[in-house]
Amino acid sequence: MKVLVTGASGNVGSEVVPLLLDAGHEVFAGTRDGKYEIEPKATSVKVDFERGIVPMQSFDAIFLMRPPHIADPKVFERFLENVSRNTRIIFLSVQGADTKSYLPHAKIEKTIESMGFEHVFVRPSYFMENFLTTLWPELKKNRRVYLPAGNLELDWISVRDVAGVCVAAMTGKTWGSAVTVCSGVRIGFAEACSIINHVAGTDLSYKPAGLLRFVLYSRRQGIPWSFIAVMLLLHFAPRFERGSQEDCGGSAALLGREMETLGAFAARYQYRFRELL
Repeated sequence: MKVLVTGASGNVGSEVVPLLLDAGHEVFAGTRDGKYEIEPKATSVKVDFERGIVPMQSFDAIFLMRPPHIADPKVFERFLENVSRNTRIIFLSVQGADTKSYLPHAKIEKTIESMGFEHVFVRPSYFMENFLTTLWPELKKNRRVYLPAGNLELDWISVRDVAGVCVAAMTGKTWGSAVTVCSGVRIGFAEACSIINHVAGTDLSYKPAGLLRFVLYSRRQGIPWSFIAVMLLLHFAPRFERGSQEDCGGSAALLGREMETLGAFAARYQYRFRELL
């Protein structure tokens, strides 16, 4: 099978590419500059959503990843206009996109549907990797998670598991046109820090922040308003929503194994967390 992976050098894309190669598929690794050297067996191609640049050849499937700075669904509509309608589109969306129409992912989902593509929307819950990305600067500076999340409990999943589900979707192993990637286990930030401390020997803590204090603190750190808005969307707004009743059994079934636990994730990245000692 011939597959185009957009965002091939990103967190999820970099996991998707080797999984596809290991399964014997022909992989075209799409990046904005057309340079990809992580997996030599993958063919590097240039993909630019904003400029509508897509390789002029047919693919059996495309893994579609939304760059964080692009929210306009028309950008993706222009990009997909050049793609054969026989192509299977696997879009990395977000949990809740089916009920929260204001999310950029929800609008892109609607665009893909309206264009008539066979598709699967992969809707992951909360990434464990946020500890190593969005939450990392504060962890490195103060060894704490500082968020207006209160007692919010989240369903933590690893990028590795999300990539595995995406590959299953690309190869037609999913049922239906959407799949939520979740474990069914909800953990708060205090407990999450405790798990990592137990595994890595760190002393991370969770300090709940008031909304105004968090915004002011973030601005003093030079964090842009757009990023603050995303953090509030992830960690403040869910406090006032009803807990998800998603059936998470399908994720493990698609992977053919148990979902990775936060403890296993902490062990896998123990070398990173120990940088905080």
